[in-house]
Amino acid sequence: MRSTIILVFVLGQLVVSQIGCGPTSSIEASASGDEEIEPVVVTTFTPNLQLFMEYPRLIVGEEARFLAHLTLLASGEPIRSGSLVLEAVPASGASITLRADKPARDGLFIPEGAFSAAGNYRVRLVLESPRAAETIEVGEMVVHLDEESARRAAAADEEQEITNGVPFLLESQWKIPLVMEQVKRHTLVNRLQVPGEIEALQGSAAVVSPPVSGLLSPPPSGTLPRIGESVTAGQVLALIEPPLPVAQQVRSTAIDLSLRSFDLDISRIEADSAVARAHTRVEFASRSLQRITSLRSKDLATKQQLDEAQQDLRLAESERSAADSVKRSYDQAAEKLETLRSQAQLGLSEDAIGLPLTAPISGVVVAANHVEGEHLDAHAETLRLVNTEEVLLVARVSEFDLARVPADPAAVMTLPAYPGRRFQIQGDEGGQLLDIGRIVAARTRTVQIRYQLANPQGLFRIGMTADVFLETESVQAAIAVPEEAIVIDRGLAVVFVLAHGELFERREVTLGIRDGGLVEIKKGVTEGERVVTQGAYAVKLASLSPESFSHGHAH
Repeated sequence: MRSTIILVFVLGQLVVSQIGCGPTSSIEASASGDEEIEPVVVTTFTPNLQLFMEYPRLIVGEEARFLAHLTLLASGEPIRSGSLVLEAVPASGASITLRADKPARDGLFIPEGAFSAAGNYRVRLVLESPRAAETIEVGEMVVHLDEESARRAAAADEEQEITNGVPFLLESQWKIPLVMEQVKRHTLVNRLQVPGEIEALQGSAAVVSPPVSGLLSPPPSGTLPRIGESVTAGQVLALIEPPLPVAQQVRSTAIDLSLRSFDLDISRIEADSAVARAHTRVEFASRSLQRITSLRSKDLATKQQLDEAQQDLRLAESERSAADSVKRSYDQAAEKLETLRSQAQLGLSEDAIGLPLTAPISGVVVAANHVEGEHLDAHAETLRLVNTEEVLLVARVSEFDLARVPADPAAVMTLPAYPGRRFQIQGDEGGQLLDIGRIVAARTRTVQIRYQLANPQGLFRIGMTADVFLETESVQAAIAVPEEAIVIDRGLAVVFVLAHGELFERREVTLGIRDGGLVEIKKGVTEGERVVTQGAYAVKLASLSPESFSHGHAH
């Protein structure tokens, strides 16, 4: 309400300032009292500038003033400094150059001069300014031989009056400032907004706790991990010194495992010997078969001898395979036994023994609730670990909206922690749909939709709330305008379309879907037109009293 009052006050001041200037026309009536000839009005655009220029119907030998208004499209501000050159090139003969070395006032350059020959000229304006340096192609300009010719041209060029026209001087536009955008086609997506939350991915959170009660002590490598410290899977994080009977049992187990390891080493030596013998026998049987095969080809050996040689080779290969298998089994058993023996002996000293607490996953320590020397009960939470390189986004969709959700809904999310940012959940961001729930929560009547998100920069924190926008439908090549261009006037959605630099047309529009600050226009505007975005409400107020906002310039 306060902003509306301020805007009305500012516009009121603009009205007073325009009335104070008096209705002075830029093109004065002739001294003879004849009806004034309508001037030529030009509105054109470059990528950065809007040009609105007025000039009289040009007559040979008569002085003419070109009122060139220049506006920065991005900000709606006038060009306040620099020079402007008007270059007019005839079909034949020398070109004419008119120059304005500085603005007559903010935004207005007035090149002046007369033309000595009638005909058609190609006109362009060359602006040199700290804010912009551009060449503006104005188009064709006609210089008439006499006043009668100029009047006929003005009558021929007379355009039909715009019914819903809203005059609004550039001097007033610059004070707001007013900004426009060109109507374009976009691919728009209709989205369903639902609440969401960032959670830990399954298997990416873990609690470290002791298997038996005892005293907490640091690992042999250093101190107990602190909150925020990164750890890797399998890393020893702490030791638990159990009571004496348990320590004795652990010590006995360590000794027993050492003895078993010794016995296993002897068995492995025997297995190695058996493997060597089996490989030697295969080599011998293979050479013997080659020799018998050669003799048999010369009828120097019997078929029975050949069959026996082949049978010996098959038996040797079978024994070799069995020996290799036994050897692999011994090797695997030795590796497992060595792991158990190392764990049992870890922390073993003359005075105490410690059972290792290892990290089940790689991640970051997010909770460390105990200190060195503290007595812990069995299975008490000692450390909590979380891996946030990937996280889970859980969106909750009302059962009443579930029919609108497609089988593989693309989605965008926003987070209160990062205002103004939108995160594309799928595609280049590395996210993927995991599941659309099959259960409706009894209390909230919602269904969970889960997405897995990559989180390489750590922006997504466990427990963050989110607004999730699920894609339900899309429209290709839709005519759309920014949301701020839409003004509600007498209960109708309207936009203000530029007719020329100081005249807008009020258009009622039919709206479609909204997406990312854009609104689909099903009816009311066409591609390429320019609509007011910043300052649209001010133009609405001007439409209520167009006379006040259309008093002539004080040029």
